[in-house]
Amino acid sequence: MFLIRFCFYFTLSFGILCIPAGSGTHLFDKLYGLVTPYANKAINTTKQKFSTTKKYSRKLYSNSEPFEKDEVKTKYAAVKKHQTSKGSSTDDTYTEDERERLRKVLSND
Repeated sequence: MFLIRFCFYFTLSFGILCIPAGSGTHLFDKLYGLVTPYANKAINTTKQKFSTTKKYSRKLYSNSEPFEKDEVKTKYAAVKKHQTSKGSSTDDTYTEDERERLRKVLSND
């Protein structure tokens, strides 16, 4: 249905624009002469806006890059680590009942 409607309106528009408007010109030529200055003005304005946007984008991007290389000094990078002895575990403390349950769970897998 869309294709039929499109073909109909295209043919109708083409037929209307081909109507002779006197002195060997057609209606399309008359409309083209009227619209061309406004279209050229709109195109030039759009090109100017794009070039302005491009200029500001480049300026914004160039300002986002650091001037010097960023470095992290290792002695200031983290807090000091807490030293634990080899035999001691972390802060986890378990009762005998909990240890027994853990052994059962680990042995089932």
